[in-house]
Amino acid sequence: MLTEDTSEPVPTVPRRKLIDAVILVAALLAATLVALEFDLFMDADGRSASEVRIETDEALLLGTLLALGLLVFSVRRFSEQKREMALRIEAEVKARKALELALLDPLTGLANRRHFDDIFGAAAARRSEVSQHALLLLDLNDFKGINDTYGHPVGDQILRVVSERLQAVVKTGDLVSRLGGDEFAVVAFEIGGASHAEALKVRLSDAVAQPISIEGQMHKVSTSVGFALFPADGVAAPDIFQRADAALYAAKAGRAFAKSQKVG
Repeated sequence: MLTEDTSEPVPTVPRRKLIDAVILVAALLAATLVALEFDLFMDADGRSASEVRIETDEALLLGTLLALGLLVFSVRRFSEQKREMALRIEAEVKARKALELALLDPLTGLANRRHFDDIFGAAAARRSEVSQHALLLLDLNDFKGINDTYGHPVGDQILRVVSERLQAVVKTGDLVSRLGGDEFAVVAFEIGGASHAEALKVRLSDAVAQPISIEGQMHKVSTSVGFALFPADGVAAPDIFQRADAALYAAKAGRAFAKSQKVG
């Protein structure tokens, strides 16, 4: 049910400045009227001491009125600046949250698919012949069974742990992203060559394979990894991704075959 907003609207900046100006002008006019009414600026020669004292008191009254006017003006200006600062901070926080929603996966805090596409696409477009980078695609094995057996809340906690472990393995500047579900991607910059990419693949797999304790229950997950180097394996982002995806598919097929051999 919609309710009517009865809160008092906050005056706009131009309106507040106009009110401040009116207050200051009113104080000056009041002081001027007092001065004219009591002849504060007239010659004091020939007047008694009591008259001079009275005019001195009136001058003090005039100064007090002016001081009060300036005080009110200063307080209002300070309040206005404080409100503007609060609004600016609030706007910055909202902008930061909007950016996080646009670029980060809400479950793991990793880069989302959109952010991955932007960074990976820009890296592939550089087409450096000197530096080699690697795209590694990871897919957790049999993760659906964990969700079906223990529930999605447990599965979500495992995904968070896996995300933290992947980030701990890569070097500063590399990109770890969650593409969706139990699929992850790593863009490793300046990796050196295929042997270094293979070593990183092993480290990532070993990190994921460590047991995960959730609410007293130990879970073991594993991951299949496929990678492609660029620009060695392609210069266009879709081609590089396709090569890495084919390598991932081959890794999963090899694992499935090895598993069937053990069962046989």
